[in-house]
Amino acid sequence: MEQHSPRHRPTGQYAAADARRAGIIDAALVLFAESGYLNSSLAKIAAEADTSATVIAHHFGSKQRLLMAVLEAREERTVRTFGRLHPDSGGDDVRALFREVLALAEYNLTQPGLIQLYTRLSAEAGDPAHPAHAYFQERYERVVGSLASVLQRAVDKGQLRTGIDPDGVAREILAVSDGLQVQWAIAEGRVEFVELYRAHLDRLTRALTVDGAGLDDRTGAGRDPA
Repeated sequence: MEQHSPRHRPTGQYAAADARRAGIIDAALVLFAESGYLNSSLAKIAAEADTSATVIAHHFGSKQRLLMAVLEAREERTVRTFGRLHPDSGGDDVRALFREVLALAEYNLTQPGLIQLYTRLSAEAGDPAHPAHAYFQERYERVVGSLASVLQRAVDKGQLRTGIDPDGVAREILAVSDGLQVQWAIAEGRVEFVELYRAHLDRLTRALTVDGAGLDDRTGAGRDPA
């Protein structure tokens, strides 16, 4: 049987295409954050990326698919950096989980454009017709499910008080994070986001754990006297 050698494009071409895609995604992120998805045209994104709308259409097909690429790129980066927040992490250490959640919040502050993007998009995506509506629906359920699964395992191992609602606690954690992000964005960074979020997670840890210790306590020093 005659065998044909597989045809490969030169690595340099792949690298150039990947770099161009990354540049377009970064430019789209900036404009989506500053002006919102609805007010950002492909022409404006192309100008920001120093390319053309035709090139963007070639790589992504449409503005809607470009938006999904922006959101997916951000999600992949988060999962790579904060593996404990992955749904399949299998963790059961609530303090470690909460410290990871706090670290993610601190990381997000180094990329204010992402916070502005999510603040704008989550508001716009309340409309079922918005292209990111399904994404945010899925994201909230996935994040809540991931947090709740760790909380439930901690209950099962006797680390948390019985009778807590893991799903409700997970939604509270997400609600406080998102709410503080909105305030931080509107106040142009003048809200002490990390300090406020740390204080909330510390209070939550003390209220939920059997030993009553705080977020960074390792010996149960925060336990109420019997």
